[in-house]
Amino acid sequence: MNDLSVITAEFGDLSGWIKRPDFWLDKPDVGLPFLKSLKTAHVHGIGTSAGGREIVAVEMGEKEPMETTTDNLCSALASVQAPPDPTAVFPPSFYGKTRRTRPVLAIQGGIHGGELTGTVAMLNLCKIVEEGADLRGKPWPRLQELARGVRLAMIPWLNPDGVDRWPFRDTSGIPSELTSRCQMGVSKDGTKYKYPGVKDFFPIPPEKTAFMGCYFNDAGVNLQYDWTSLDRQPETRAWMRYYLDERPDGVLIWHCNAGSMMGPPEPYLPEGFQHEFSRLAGAVQARLWREGHRVGRMSWAGLVGMGRPFLNQMSAVYHVSGAMPIMAELPCGAAEWPFTAEEMLDIGLLTIEETLAFAHQDGLRPYEYWGKVKKQMAAAKEARA
Repeated sequence: MNDLSVITAEFGDLSGWIKRPDFWLDKPDVGLPFLKSLKTAHVHGIGTSAGGREIVAVEMGEKEPMETTTDNLCSALASVQAPPDPTAVFPPSFYGKTRRTRPVLAIQGGIHGGELTGTVAMLNLCKIVEEGADLRGKPWPRLQELARGVRLAMIPWLNPDGVDRWPFRDTSGIPSELTSRCQMGVSKDGTKYKYPGVKDFFPIPPEKTAFMGCYFNDAGVNLQYDWTSLDRQPETRAWMRYYLDERPDGVLIWHCNAGSMMGPPEPYLPEGFQHEFSRLAGAVQARLWREGHRVGRMSWAGLVGMGRPFLNQMSAVYHVSGAMPIMAELPCGAAEWPFTAEEMLDIGLLTIEETLAFAHQDGLRPYEYWGKVKKQMAAAKEARA
């Protein structure tokens, strides 16, 4: 299942992509020691993968208590029979009877083992929160201020099995066919799985696989679609428990392709959430353009008729935890649409900065403006004094 020789037999020497810049903390072997060195972060395990690897969470910022009476959003939404109100989608029994004083943003990386640009940005964010500069020494004063004003709940490697199997570090300039082969895998009979047809196989049978694609955990499961399975994988149960406990306002979910960034909103969300995501996506894309970065076209996989609508992890995030799912396809740097490691990190950090700015001003809950909410909370506090 981990026979890399089937890859080298086709593509030859892979050593050109096993080096990484010092700031490129992509995998647990270099990322975990850094995380454990942080002074203000709480690093702990939230579960174990199918292959027995720890799933780690990193938290920065105070966790505020929530007074709730149910852990089931769907039940809470069904608890009131009244004239339809499309804005009444935040039942206090699930979201809490009082508002938290700061936004909560969860960030997730590595659901597919070879898509790690977002994880690198996430770990550099931790450095910025503590010291004001990323691991290159580049200052990010606005990002530090915004990040210190929220609670961050981060999962750097949701699929540590696939991450461990990923043979590369910095993928700047790597042939896309090579990354695709390592992501999708090769069976023992020589079949080369390809995207998106590989999704016809769920799970990929480990006993029939020469090299298990890094998309999948050690059980051969693509965690992107596992939440609708009868017997869910331990990674899926871990994120569901974690996000339900945190109940963040939004979950920024990293994927990687040529850099199409934020595509169309998930179809199985309340309309307000779809509209709010589209507004945020526009803000992020405009910021990247202003900073001189290339932004890819919308992914064809997200277009109507290309298998949509369907349910995936982004949809599940809302239905499980009540959060707005924010999916961003960062660039991987492949040769056909190349980016340097420096450019990819900047794009990731700018995406986080713009998402946090949106969370502070507009808020990640549709129909409200967080800036206005904070003023109302301050006025109420002053009136009680």
